[in-house]
Amino acid sequence: MKNLFFVLFLMFLLACEKKNPHPELLDPIYQDLVAELEIANKSIESEEKALLGLQDELKQAVPQTGQIKYATKKVTEAQKRIDVLKQQRMFFEIKLEQRRLEAAKKYDQSLKPGGRPWPDPVEVENYRAVAKLQRDKIAWAQRDRKKADVPRGTGSEKQPAVVPGTN
Repeated sequence: MKNLFFVLFLMFLLACEKKNPHPELLDPIYQDLVAELEIANKSIESEEKALLGLQDELKQAVPQTGQIKYATKKVTEAQKRIDVLKQQRMFFEIKLEQRRLEAAKKYDQSLKPGGRPWPDPVEVENYRAVAKLQRDKIAWAQRDRKKADVPRGTGSEKQPAVVPGTN
């Protein structure tokens, strides 16, 4: 009787291994791309609301005062920003589809005996490093221009202090 329960329990454990139908939902890279897509969608909505306000401002501009030209410029710049944001949204939609297919393929490979771990921690770490570099604004050091930084021979470089009697 004990053997029968043991065999049934063992069969239960072995039979419970079920393939995940949506492995991309567990992928941190996919989740990051989903968040980026949501940010792009919210940005488009806010820019479109701002564009409506700018168009109202254009309608209310007084002729021959320069306001129309300035308001038109603001409207066209807002339209350009919306176009860029729509391109970003399309980019993230394409990247999401690519990542979904890639995650499914890698998940299937991880289920095979001797398969690599999924999600791959090395791949996730590399993605985060590249994404950080792309997102962060690179602020080059804007140092005060010291006279020591001026090239020699220009006449404005620092002259070393010469103390008489020393070499």
